[in-house]
Amino acid sequence: MEIDGDRIRLLRDFLSSPPIRRRRVDDRALGRYHEALVHRSFIRECGKPGSSDNERLEFLGDRVLNLVVAEFLYWTYPEPEGELTARMEWTENRNLARAVSALAIGFEDLVLVGSNQEKTPRIIAGAFEAFVAALYLDLGMARTKAIIVELMSGSIREYRTDRNYKKMLQEHFQKQNRSLPTYLLEDRSGTPHHPSFTYVVTVDAEIIGKGVGRSKAEATQNAARQALNRLNGTHED
Repeated sequence: MEIDGDRIRLLRDFLSSPPIRRRRVDDRALGRYHEALVHRSFIRECGKPGSSDNERLEFLGDRVLNLVVAEFLYWTYPEPEGELTARMEWTENRNLARAVSALAIGFEDLVLVGSNQEKTPRIIAGAFEAFVAALYLDLGMARTKAIIVELMSGSIREYRTDRNYKKMLQEHFQKQNRSLPTYLLEDRSGTPHHPSFTYVVTVDAEIIGKGVGRSKAEATQNAARQALNRLNGTHED
């Protein structure tokens, strides 16, 4: 992949800064780091023949990041599976994008999007996952894990599990001695690498919320959040 000189300098400066400290990057690896930060909207608008967006790297990086975070939680918190699962929600798009922005290391500035495309939390989170894949392919698992932990351990520790909307919704109905919420798959679309799930949450056969996400966990959490907002008379955040 051809990269212009200014872009090469930006990437090399970023990669050489703490905690990555990667100063000698060959052209092939540098191409992957660049690709990790290219959204498909940029390729549609400005891509040259042979250019690639970050979706394949994102597919791999999502798995690497989830493994690293799951292992970190396992060794850090002596809690049951349910609590650890709640903490894993830190990796969902809105939470991950918030954590990336809080680092204030200029990551978002490196993400290339089309001129009419906003850098949404979904895009920032996807670019970070793709960047994790580029790290993994360049440096291997041990070094990648060390970088992620150095970057993100504080944010993971600070993540509040009381934002587990499914748990909050269940407790709401338990207190009223009513039937518990049930989550039903309404639709699945997208590609195998980028699926989209739509779930509804029902109580006594009545739909009280709907949510969309890249996974069952994210979609059902979003459905529960919408239901709580409706029950509390508030708007979606």
